[in-house]
Amino acid sequence: MSDTQNLQISKNDWIGAYVPKHTAKLIKAGIENGTAPFIPNNGQLKPSLIYNVNTEHCLEAKDLIPVQLTKIEKGYESDAVGTYNSASKADTKLKKGERGIYYNFVRKDGQFDHNAFYFAEQMESPEKFSQYAKKHCHQTQNLKNETLKISSPDVTEYLGTYVAACKSGAKLEVTPEISEQFKTNMLAITSNELARTNAEKNPNIPKMSDVLFDIEKYSSNIVKNREKELGIGQKQEKPEQQRKPKEQARKVEQER
Repeated sequence: MSDTQNLQISKNDWIGAYVPKHTAKLIKAGIENGTAPFIPNNGQLKPSLIYNVNTEHCLEAKDLIPVQLTKIEKGYESDAVGTYNSASKADTKLKKGERGIYYNFVRKDGQFDHNAFYFAEQMESPEKFSQYAKKHCHQTQNLKNETLKISSPDVTEYLGTYVAACKSGAKLEVTPEISEQFKTNMLAITSNELARTNAEKNPNIPKMSDVLFDIEKYSSNIVKNREKELGIGQKQEKPEQQRKPKEQARKVEQER
């Protein structure tokens, strides 16, 4: 646990471009210490969603993965996160000294900004936040009777299928061989992201921000296509601040 505690970001040093690097550190630690929820434990995968109280829906891939890893590391049980403002809406506030999980977003004016998510356990009245989340958050899970199979160790396909299962309620299957190769592929991306200088980076390995963007897109397509096949499609608009093209996602990285 101490390994990932050391990955906390100092507010004095914070820049939005550090978010993908921090996510890379969490993923790397989760794979290496065996706690990553997307790696089979005794042959079992148990995908689960975490709500964003601000949008009232499941977190997107870029936030879901680091939030899940943090939840496991800290031993939290709540399945929703919120910001400083959403804590106020739930008639509570953050405990003194609590550090959140930073994330990037695009404001309505098109500018990049960052904020932090917090779990109920980090608030003075966890029960109030949990009750607020239970009342306001919802996610249509039309694939609870379906099983999605991860058929490739490709990072986008592997994690895209995993995130799709988290959002849709589907069960998940993957072979040990595919899982092991995925770990190798994923660690290559995280190590490249964590390289200290650009000279140490392999330009042929994709950036973490681009990978997470592709994972979210892939997961959404899986759910939509399967729902369409079953004739149970849903219409769920994404909040404006979470809609951003791949070019914008790259911009944060370019400023690093």
